[in-house]
Amino acid sequence: MMRGELRRIAIVGAGAVGLVAGARLASAGRAVRFFVRGQEAALAIERDGVRVEDPGSGEIVRVRAEASLGLGHAATAAPSAVLLCVRSCDTELVAPAIGAAFPRVPVACVQNHVVNEAILSEYVPRVLGVVWRQTCTRVAPNAAVTLGRGRVVLGAYPQGGGEDVDALAEDFRAAGFDVGVSQRIADDKWLKLCINLMSTPNALVHPRDHTTQAFVEIKARLLEEARAVLDAAGIPARSCDGRDRSLDQEIEFQRASLAQGTSARRLPVYNQIWAALRDRRAVEGDEYHRLILELGRRHGIPTPVNAHVLQMLERARDEGLGPECLAVHQLFEQEGAAGR
Repeated sequence: MMRGELRRIAIVGAGAVGLVAGARLASAGRAVRFFVRGQEAALAIERDGVRVEDPGSGEIVRVRAEASLGLGHAATAAPSAVLLCVRSCDTELVAPAIGAAFPRVPVACVQNHVVNEAILSEYVPRVLGVVWRQTCTRVAPNAAVTLGRGRVVLGAYPQGGGEDVDALAEDFRAAGFDVGVSQRIADDKWLKLCINLMSTPNALVHPRDHTTQAFVEIKARLLEEARAVLDAAGIPARSCDGRDRSLDQEIEFQRASLAQGTSARRLPVYNQIWAALRDRRAVEGDEYHRLILELGRRHGIPTPVNAHVLQMLERARDEGLGPECLAVHQLFEQEGAAGR
């Protein structure tokens, strides 16, 4: 890219993460175009732009952006990079269309889970991985809420770096993110998957119980099981630059959160599982727990807390109970889970 050339960013998906990433990047001077599957979202973005609000600071970002319905009408000017921001369960569906629409453009998976990059690489020659460390909630087809500027970690898949990694890292830095560049992005992705195990109790348990010892203990034990499973499987889960807490540090942090007053949500920003239960659509968190259970079975590591939490998540989803539908003892009642 020549110095001064406009960076164009295509964002596939207008969920909470896609909207926040697009708004921040557009506010930093990047030309952003969304590719969405819903006409309502496309019309709202084209007509009113994108709006992101931070209820903690009161900051409101409003930007203009373009939107296309589907990937069949890609812009004539090729983007500098594509950000894939759909749910993991949709990656296999959209990957062929991305490969056809952007055959020579690096595509970055700005998604949770550890499987998306491998799926996308069957259709796209250059794949990047991005770890997104910021809770966001979509509140309208073109609007989201989030807290602060957030952190992203990115690297080439399956490993390494490159000019495209550095250029995208600079895009995110210009947008105000705390950016890490990883030579082994899978390690960072596995660490984030383990952290995401805690999203389930955060979404299921009623806020009145978020200041109980049982609530923080459940989250610590989910992580302890994941740590044991990954150790047995020989899978590294670690931060590329030490700026993200290790599993050991996160377990300690969770157990100290009650005394520190950080165990409860203070502002109306909710994770994907919470929003999915509210909207009665597919959740992602069940797949994280299933992966830990499968690795546990394979390596002979018991994972009773993850199994019980998954069971309760499936019940809430299947019965349409909505978020914050359980008392903490309903997650913590399994024999042995509480150390009774």
